[in-house]
Amino acid sequence: MCMAVHRCHICDRNPAEKRRLNGTGLQDGVYCPVCNMPTCSHHLTVVRWRWKDAHRQLDSAQVCRECRRTYRHRSWDPLHRDWIS
Repeated sequence: MCMAVHRCHICDRNPAEKRRLNGTGLQDGVYCPVCNMPTCSHHLTVVRWRWKDAHRQLDSAQVCRECRRTYRHRSWDPLHRDWIS
């Protein structure tokens, strides 16, 4: 079985949480598109935006909770995205 990520940068900083989760979210984890760090599915959260093109369609992606909490995701391609969350 191939995992999407082999570790989570948030779990690595919190040993108690890492033991509690025991790697269960690694299979569905991804690299955060904002900070490019591996993140398990337990520490991913959804951000939404509207494209600035003529169609103004809504879209979303999963980023790590730290990038969302610090609003770092809003610096991700601000020329083409109007951030909702």
